[in-house]
Amino acid sequence: MINKSISTQFQLSPNNKGIMFMVLGGLAFASMGALTHELGNYCDWLLIAFFRMLISFVIALTLALKAGVNPFIIKNKTLWLRSLIGSSAMLATFYAITKLPISEVAVITETRPIWVAIVAGYILGETAGKKVWISIIFGIAGVILVEHPRIVEQNFAGLLALYAAFGGAVVMICLRKLKDLDLRIIITHFSGTATIVALIALFFVRGEVDVSPLINTNITLMMLGVGIFGTIGQMAMTKAFSVGEAPSVASAGFTKVGFSAGFDLLIWNYIFNVPTIIGMTLILLSTTWLFSRKKETRVQNRILEPKLNKEKLLTGK
Repeated sequence: MINKSISTQFQLSPNNKGIMFMVLGGLAFASMGALTHELGNYCDWLLIAFFRMLISFVIALTLALKAGVNPFIIKNKTLWLRSLIGSSAMLATFYAITKLPISEVAVITETRPIWVAIVAGYILGETAGKKVWISIIFGIAGVILVEHPRIVEQNFAGLLALYAAFGGAVVMICLRKLKDLDLRIIITHFSGTATIVALIALFFVRGEVDVSPLINTNITLMMLGVGIFGTIGQMAMTKAFSVGEAPSVASAGFTKVGFSAGFDLLIWNYIFNVPTIIGMTLILLSTTWLFSRKKETRVQNRILEPKLNKEKLLTGK
């Protein structure tokens, strides 16, 4: 009885589960970004993007086939939209990460909850409530404080990161619409599509591929890490949008900024000024706010649940 009471007390709602998966995804993507930023000193950013998606495709395909799931779905327009938009956003992100500090790229790309919150109401019928909008306002205020002048100086990279934010919002909406589809199918389809797109871009833009940096063992291991962390982040994000509401889950993505800032500080000794620190704090608070649950809602659920069960027994529904 006590164990059941404790379990009920700490049981997470589907929305909060989605937020937790998104936080995990944020840590994984920040780790991927840190490795990518370092690799940018040695490798072509297109080569990094290609191997990131190729490794993800191999992992996702293996998991799908092992589970007996057919990942090769052709006639699904939403799935293709998710994969194609996601591929272009992925390329834009990788270019930006190799040119800007990863925390600044994370800051720009995490403006996507604004687009999600607005578009989700039209496409999914999920309007953002007061609580979500307060979280978004705090998060965006933090984003503005964190943003640095170098984003203006590197305007092309900054613009591509902004496009990645918009593309990411479209991807998030698509993931919500694909919530009933096995995540291994979604990730295999996206990573396979993105691998082909990256390969085409690599030969079309460069004409030839220089793979000599891969002779270095450390670079090869870092490249493998990019693929693994990227796959973990992709799985976590896909799962998050399959269980939680789009506006709330998207807002939780702000934690990636905090993780990215930590890597900038610890690895590259990036110095944060007072506005940046305040901004990071606001971003983290905005996500923490999403985890809070109203006490009266829990009480109402405990009162209504027995009543609803009784009605089901009487009506046979």
